[in-house]
Amino acid sequence: MGELILCKRPIAATPYFIDELSLNIYSLEELSYYISHNVYLLNASFSNMDLCRWIGKELGMKELETELVHLIEENTPLHIFVGHILTACGYLTASEIKKLMEVITTFENKTEAECKKIRGDRLMEKQRLVDAIYEYENILDGELEMTKSLEGNVYHNLGTAYSRLFFFKEAATCFEKAYLANHNSGSLRSLLYAYLCGRDMDGFEHAVTRFQVAEADVATVKSAVEEVFHSREISDFSDTVNQMRVDYREPFAYMEQLTKVVDDWKKDYTRLCKI
Repeated sequence: MGELILCKRPIAATPYFIDELSLNIYSLEELSYYISHNVYLLNASFSNMDLCRWIGKELGMKELETELVHLIEENTPLHIFVGHILTACGYLTASEIKKLMEVITTFENKTEAECKKIRGDRLMEKQRLVDAIYEYENILDGELEMTKSLEGNVYHNLGTAYSRLFFFKEAATCFEKAYLANHNSGSLRSLLYAYLCGRDMDGFEHAVTRFQVAEADVATVKSAVEEVFHSREISDFSDTVNQMRVDYREPFAYMEQLTKVVDDWKKDYTRLCKI
């Protein structure tokens, strides 16, 4: 069931279209809702004349339009522009608006590449893995200036996103590029983990040799992966499947129950892949 938004102000006959999510906005309340739930997608292009004109013409809020236009002409920071919109609407509390403005402020003193990485990281935190992958790849495929360290960190996080979707081959490629750029031992360990989780022993051994990984570190990585493969969660699941064989002796009944388990996995995976 979707969420209802009580709109106390006029509803626009012509919506304001937001490219990032292919979303039509019909009211100031909807715009406030969009900002509060997608604050990490905002950038300098959000404060534009088209939005100001839409607020003035479609919502009939001429005074707010004038205020926002003046802010743009004065090159006012984005968090101030957004703050004026949220305050004029009244959809959010003062404390909620303050928190959002603080978040936006973190973007304003960083490079475009750094801002995009932060957005990708927040998408990862929200389990929007595919969106995060697109954000990271957009950074790496573009012509944005960045340090080697930042490049490596972006590759590392991209590899993490791929790993969570079980694309271990792609993850290994990203972790290798990350280590070559940032020389971070965490990226090297993740590279080895990706190979082992993907059952690619040739790739694992090649990486160990190429990067001269110490035997103790190799043993630690192998031990960690083995511990996961033989974890309590996996053994409990194995016991559950075996018990199902006992409880549902008829092959059809057993397969029906097993299919339900697999369907739940599919739902979880589909949720992670949601754009």
